[in-house]
Amino acid sequence: MATNQHAIAGLCQEGDALVAAGCALKAAACYTTAFKTHVASTVAHMRSLDASNFVKVVSALEGWLDGEEDVQRSMDGLNKGLAAVFLSMLCPNNLSASLFKMESILQRADHSSEEIFARCSALLNSKGQPNPTGSRRLILELTRALAGLLSEPESPRALQLYLKAFQKHRSECVRLLRSRQAHHLPKILKAFSEQMHNCLDLSGSTQTEHKTFDIVNKSSLQASEILEFLEAVSPDDPNVRKWQGEFLLSLGKFEEGAEAFSHALELCGPQRDKKEGNMDESATCKVKPAENKASALVGRAAANFSIGGRANEVCRDLGEAFAIHPATARQQFQRLFSNNGTGTAARVLLRQQAERGLSGYRETVLARPDLRSTEGVELLDPVIAQLRTLCHLEPDGGGRELRVRLADCLLLRGEVREALSISSQLAAAGPTQQSYQNTVQVLCGYARLLSNDHQGALEDFQAVIEHRAPHPSSCVRALCGRGLLRMMAGSHYLTALDYLTASGLQPQETAFTVRCLIPWNSRGLLCTVLLEQGRVMLESVGDKGSGPLSQQEQEAPSAHGKDSLAPSKNGCPGGVHALAGLLMELQPGTDAPQILTADALYQLGRVEEAYRLLLSIEQHTTTRSPILARLALLQLHRGFLYDANQLLKKLIQCGDTSCLRPLLAVAAQKDCVLMEKHCYTASKRILSAQRDEGAIREAVAYLSIAIMASGGEATDSLLERAKCYALLGQRKTAIFDFSAILKDHPEHVPALWGRALTYLTLNQQKECTQDILAALRVDPEAVTQDILSVRDRGRKLMCEWLLQCCRESLCQAVAADKVAGDMQGAAFYLRQVFGQEPREGSAQARWGVVEASEQNFMGAAQRLAMVAEREPPILDFLLLLICPSHRKRLAQAACQEASRASQQGQWACALPLLSVAVHSVDGQKLQYLRQRAACLARLGLHERAVADLDKVIQGQAPEEEVTGVVEHALWAEDLCRRGRSLLLCSRERQALEDFSRALGLHRSRALECVEAWVGRSRLAGHFLHAASQCYAEQQLSEAWALTERGLKVEGGHAELRRLRARIKHEASSHCIVN
Repeated sequence: MATNQHAIAGLCQEGDALVAAGCALKAAACYTTAFKTHVASTVAHMRSLDASNFVKVVSALEGWLDGEEDVQRSMDGLNKGLAAVFLSMLCPNNLSASLFKMESILQRADHSSEEIFARCSALLNSKGQPNPTGSRRLILELTRALAGLLSEPESPRALQLYLKAFQKHRSECVRLLRSRQAHHLPKILKAFSEQMHNCLDLSGSTQTEHKTFDIVNKSSLQASEILEFLEAVSPDDPNVRKWQGEFLLSLGKFEEGAEAFSHALELCGPQRDKKEGNMDESATCKVKPAENKASALVGRAAANFSIGGRANEVCRDLGEAFAIHPATARQQFQRLFSNNGTGTAARVLLRQQAERGLSGYRETVLARPDLRSTEGVELLDPVIAQLRTLCHLEPDGGGRELRVRLADCLLLRGEVREALSISSQLAAAGPTQQSYQNTVQVLCGYARLLSNDHQGALEDFQAVIEHRAPHPSSCVRALCGRGLLRMMAGSHYLTALDYLTASGLQPQETAFTVRCLIPWNSRGLLCTVLLEQGRVMLESVGDKGSGPLSQQEQEAPSAHGKDSLAPSKNGCPGGVHALAGLLMELQPGTDAPQILTADALYQLGRVEEAYRLLLSIEQHTTTRSPILARLALLQLHRGFLYDANQLLKKLIQCGDTSCLRPLLAVAAQKDCVLMEKHCYTASKRILSAQRDEGAIREAVAYLSIAIMASGGEATDSLLERAKCYALLGQRKTAIFDFSAILKDHPEHVPALWGRALTYLTLNQQKECTQDILAALRVDPEAVTQDILSVRDRGRKLMCEWLLQCCRESLCQAVAADKVAGDMQGAAFYLRQVFGQEPREGSAQARWGVVEASEQNFMGAAQRLAMVAEREPPILDFLLLLICPSHRKRLAQAACQEASRASQQGQWACALPLLSVAVHSVDGQKLQYLRQRAACLARLGLHERAVADLDKVIQGQAPEEEVTGVVEHALWAEDLCRRGRSLLLCSRERQALEDFSRALGLHRSRALECVEAWVGRSRLAGHFLHAASQCYAEQQLSEAWALTERGLKVEGGHAELRRLRARIKHEASSHCIVN
């Protein structure tokens, strides 16, 4: 206890010192702390202070309770309630302490609010003591107003008190409300909000002249005062700005109202929702931010509508409001647009803007440069929003027409599911609501098509097309949709029929449908298919006639019996012209659709229009060839030959005449004939003037055009072009043209002769001979003159080929026993042509055949020997004319005569006789070959001798089958003969192999032959040379074998022995090392 008294005394003394020093605030803090410890001692000490110091401490406590900022900082950490009790003990009727106590009571409970209201009123109206002034009076008035609000929430009494205090001291009132009544501020703002709704009655009528809203409620609370109060207390509340806008609308201040609504929308933004400690959310509005924003948007739309000239802004705000919160937006619309038909006018405005937006979208779509582009699709967003708004404003959710338009726009925008939902609901409507049925079915069809329900889409499209009285635009869309499905199924012709019909009905609607409703990744393929099928249709209806329709085309009417047009009508040039116009609309600037249009105009007989169109294309196109070809044909048709010729020259200079094929397929027969004749005449004129390479190539180009114009049937042009190709050295191409003529005209002599000459230059004997013989069968005299006109070398070669062909044919006939021998007739003919004794070798040989038939074999052999060496093929041919038995005897006689000549050393005379013998038995008798090989060796013809000996050795039995000594000796002799000839032919290795084999077969006979023909020492030298080469190449085994064979030939050869020793030594050293 003594300790407490000592502490209290210390605090009081400290406070006294602070007061004396002028620090009243700190002194008040010390006294309050002491009061908390011991009330009586502290109060007694305070009463003992002098008056001036006492007043200072009381003033400091009052400032702290009144909420002065500088006092608040000095009193941090102390309880205001304790200070209020302390002040009441010092000054029992102190106003600051009383106010603090009343505010504290109001914060805890509302049941004492009536007493507090009465006490505040008594304090404000007391006459016995001085009235409070300044800030304390304002605090007292606000406390009374709060007590009145809490005691009677529905009464405007408290609100009037707040407004009265606010009108006197605006800024101080706002500050005090936010600081002293922050706990009750939401209730205060809510009460003012409810009163604001009562003050503003916007459902009344507007004045016709100024479009202002009347304030019907004439209560003592004015809306303007309430708005001023709310704006000051809660400046960031969107509802306050919204009420301000509505109030300004009621006054006819539309510009200011629009700005207020705009400010409200800014406050409704997402950045405001994240602010902490914002009292507006809980103060004035229990509605969600979406509802606030929708209400503000409708309000701004009403302001802009009243201003006029802001249709875009009005419709945009209404659309956004109904998109955010339809119910709130509709309620606000009914409040703000219910005067003198403004609601109807707003609906009309929305409809007009939607129509205008849809028209703008349509224009943008039709002006797209790229077919696959989706440019302008964002223009549908406001249109959809406006249509949705109109549907929300209708009592039944929108009439059928509005919902149809909405589904259409949603489909164009790509919102397939919603469009399908709406259109399906419309299609399922009762019989009494069947308007726009075709349009609804088309929308369903496209929605299903884009949802990959192709069968359902086809059924919808077919229902529209088969309707008894289809809506034109819907029918066009249905045709386009069905055409797309047919294209996906591969029925390209039927696809073209659908689009051809649609473009004939409404070309612009068809183009719009393709650009918007056809998937972007199918548009390019669709245009390609339509272009190809359009050309096919044009080619099938030309003057030249066409083949029968394809099976698909024939089935088209039966499979789809209620199509708008049958293929016979759609396939006409008029229908193709409409289709080409559609393609020009879809692909502006491309050449192919314009060329198709020109071709259709040509077939329609509108030549001048086609000509003008092609001229316009030529000025900007990069592919000139198709344009030049068509211009040339049109100029020929019109009779302007000079212009046509100039155009053809330009076409030829371009180097691309293949573009004529599709043109000539659609051209009239008479125009094709004109083109053919003109080009053929031009080529002849060029060739007659000059024959240089450039002129020939130009003539070839003209002839090619003529051939294409005739369909490949211009024989004269083909013949001339083939000759030109031959002159240019393009012989195979020339043969192709000659063959093209002969395919249809196999007896065309100029073509046969021309191809024969070409084969002659290519040295193709068989083909050349066949063509000459074929031509000779048709016109021998003309062909003979042609052969005689050929130069000597070519004529000689041609005659040789013909002769050889005749021989081969005769040989084949003889081999087949189809020739009856008439040797007497042959002898008579030979004497008649060559005389009694022919001098020429070929005639002598043929006389030998006659003598062989007369069994004069010796004479026959001598006569046949005249061609045996010079012309072996003739010998073989003539031998075929001799019967086999006579040939055998002829060979014996020739061999005997050759042996006689050989004995006399007449080897040159013996050789042809031996050749006759060999050929007579087809080389089957080895003895004849040996004799001829010996004769050839004598004459130094060792290569031929080796060839004969090869046949001899190959004709003998295999080495392992030869058992007799005689056969071994004979075989060794043949090998030695061939080895000798090989040595003389400088083929050493092969010769040594033959000698080695001979030594192995029969050593003694081989050594005899070597000694007689080569010499042992010489042959040993050859073995030494070959062995040395192998030794140098480290082929020791091969070198050892050659050395051993050489020593067999000459055992005392010193060099071979030394080489063998070296090989042996080196081989043994290798073995030791290893």
